[in-house]
Amino acid sequence: MTMREKKIPDLCSVKASCCGCAACYSACPVGAITMIADEKGFPYPAIDETICIGCLHCLDVCAFKKDK
Repeated sequence: MTMREKKIPDLCSVKASCCGCAACYSACPVGAITMIADEKGFPYPAIDETICIGCLHCLDVCAFKKDK
């Protein structure tokens, strides 16, 4: 059996690519995503890479990342 490399998604390295809707947070089956407020109070997703299983459900529900 071969181990597949886990892919950690890039949800929000560019703030303009996130609307803060928390769809990714809601879609994560293992609770690896938290929403953290920036200096202006706007929530952005942060992924705990030790919990993330690389399923990419977060990208599937993201209006900004979908089909990209």
